[in-house]
Amino acid sequence: MARGDGSAVVGYDPENRADDFHVEYMVHKTGERWFIPYNNNASTADQLAQCDKLAGDTDDGTVAASETVVS
Repeated sequence: MARGDGSAVVGYDPENRADDFHVEYMVHKTGERWFIPYNNNASTADQLAQCDKLAGDTDDGTVAASETVVS
């Protein structure tokens, strides 16, 4: 995808993020999905796996996202 200036948009490419970049998704219970992915008719485990895949890892392999359980 281009921005119109010939440059690619890299906002969703975790490998281009700083290795210390990390997003905490707030959930009510361990194992809940972080956001509603495209496969919203799949099992919760499959949806969570898709969320993790979309969040990705940074260039050095650091996980770019995780959950925090809140009440």
